[in-house]
Amino acid sequence: MRYNRFASLGLGLLLALSPGLARATTVQPPEFPALVDQADYVVRAVIKSSQSEWREKAGHRYIATKVTLEVREVIKGTPPATVVLDFLGGRVGDDELRVEGAPRLTVGEEDILFVQGNGTVFYPLVGVMHGFYPIFHDKASGSDYVVRSNGMPLYSEKDVALPMMQLSATKAVNAQAKPMTAAAFSTRIRAQVENRNQQKRLK
Repeated sequence: MRYNRFASLGLGLLLALSPGLARATTVQPPEFPALVDQADYVVRAVIKSSQSEWREKAGHRYIATKVTLEVREVIKGTPPATVVLDFLGGRVGDDELRVEGAPRLTVGEEDILFVQGNGTVFYPLVGVMHGFYPIFHDKASGSDYVVRSNGMPLYSEKDVALPMMQLSATKAVNAQAKPMTAAAFSTRIRAQVENRNQQKRLK
């Protein structure tokens, strides 16, 4: 996490701004059931706007960003009527604060987002980069498919547990495999939610 011009922030400041930061920046990729279970809600949404601002906490000034979503589909849970995600980091004028490893949400981009702890953690997505799945629209074919935060296609819901730079095991076994569509990924998420609900009912 840093400002531009390579100015760094000390660990004490990071913890003051977000107590969960030290734990979150060393996050391990969750298995698919854990990814779904840990999310307060999951939405398919377009990034409508992004507004960065200076704030102050514990005597320190820092930059934070509010990202407003246009929700296209609620896949899990009950999000608020207007979803505004609150992130640590952003850019104000010539000053920029970055959280290393955390993906940026781009205005106009459509994503599937696993939201957790909005307003209480520095990056309100499950597993930071592991809760962020952009939807790539192929204009030539008219289809869409889901990619991970590093831009690599998602071939199976099991791939969410892979380290970011590891190739899909599904693709390795089946060279003809195609990336998951947003609809297919949504279906898998809903199935996991229903499976968990059934388990709870049986207890």
